[in-house]
Amino acid sequence: MAENHVKPNYRRARVRKAGGPRSHLHALGELVDHSFPDPTRLFDHGLALMVQELGVDHAVMSRLTDLGWEAFWWATAPGIEPDLAIHEPTYSFCPHVLEHPGRTLMIRDAATCPTWKDHRAVREQGIKAYLGAGLCQSGRIIGVLSVTSHKSKAFSHAEVAMVKALANLFGKTLEVEQLKHELRMTRDALDLTTAIVEDSALEAPASRLPNLHYLDIWLKANLFLARRRGESITLVQWTLPLTQDSQKNLREVSEALRGEDLLVDMGHESFLLLLPHTTQEGAQILLERIQSKLGPVPMGATLWNPLHRTDRDDLTLKFGLKRAHLALLRCREICTPRELPIVWNLLIMNPEDEADITKSW
Repeated sequence: MAENHVKPNYRRARVRKAGGPRSHLHALGELVDHSFPDPTRLFDHGLALMVQELGVDHAVMSRLTDLGWEAFWWATAPGIEPDLAIHEPTYSFCPHVLEHPGRTLMIRDAATCPTWKDHRAVREQGIKAYLGAGLCQSGRIIGVLSVTSHKSKAFSHAEVAMVKALANLFGKTLEVEQLKHELRMTRDALDLTTAIVEDSALEAPASRLPNLHYLDIWLKANLFLARRRGESITLVQWTLPLTQDSQKNLREVSEALRGEDLLVDMGHESFLLLLPHTTQEGAQILLERIQSKLGPVPMGATLWNPLHRTDRDDLTLKFGLKRAHLALLRCREICTPRELPIVWNLLIMNPEDEADITKSW
C-alpha cells in the first residue's frame, strides 16, 4: 500500500521587491501599534480595579528616573484626592521594594510595627497598610506598583497574587511601549535618511539651507522625543534679503551651530532657527552673536514648551511659530538704528496651564 506523504504546512513570508525596507518597517510599525492594547485604558482600569477589589485608598505606579522617583499613573478611592502618598514616592516604602527586587513588600499596620513606625511614610503621609511589587522592564526593575491605605489592612494571599500579576502585566506593557517608541524613532530616522537620499528638494535653491520639507521631517523625528523628555525648544524668526554676502553669512551661521540645531529657509527671505533643549538665557547669547554676523536683523523668539497645555500636543509648531512671528512684528515696531532688541513672546504658565505629563501615551 502506498504511503501518503503530507507536506508540512509551513508559512513563508513573501518579500515584495517593490516595497523595499522602508515599506516593510512602516508595515511592522502599524502591526505593532494595532496588536497591543491601549496602555492608557489598561492602566486606568487595572489600577481602579485594585482600589475597588482590595478596598485601599490608592493604587500607584511609580518609577525611578535620573531625576529621582516620580508617580506617573494612579487611581484613588471615591472621595479621596491625590496627596503626598502619591506625589512623594521617594519618602514612601517604594525604595525598599527596589532594595529587594525579587520580593513583595507587605505591611499590615506600619504605625504599630517597630520596623516602620518611625518611617516618613507613616509620619508625613499617614500610610498604615502597604503592598508593593516591582515593575520590571527588560529584566530590570524600573519602579514599583503599590497600593496604600490610611487604615490597617491584612492582605490575603489572593490579593498579594493579584498585585504581583498586575505588576508583571504592567511591566510587560511598559516594555512594549518602549519598543514601540524605539520603532517609531527608527522609522522616522529612516524617513529622514531616505528623503535625503531620494529627494533633492530638501534644500532651498537660493540659500542652500534646509527647506520646509526638511523641517517637516525634522519635526517628526525630534518633537515627539522632546515631549517625552519635557525639553523646550527655542524658535527664532527673522527676515533677510538674499544677497551674495547674506547667503555666505547664513551658511556660516548654519555650519557653526550644534549638530542638533537647525536653520531653515522658510521661503520669501524668511528664516527659522530651532535650538533644542536651550533656555532663553542661552539662546539670547547665541542670537546676539548671530546678529553681529548677519547685521542689523530684527528677531522674534519664543519657547516651545511641552510642559504647557498649549504646546504639548502641538507637534507641528503651529502655535510656537505664530508666537515667534508676532514677536518679530513687535521687534520691527520698536527697533531703532541704534538699538535692535530680540523680542521674546513666551507662554505664561499658570497652574491650570500645566500639561498632564503623567500619561505619556
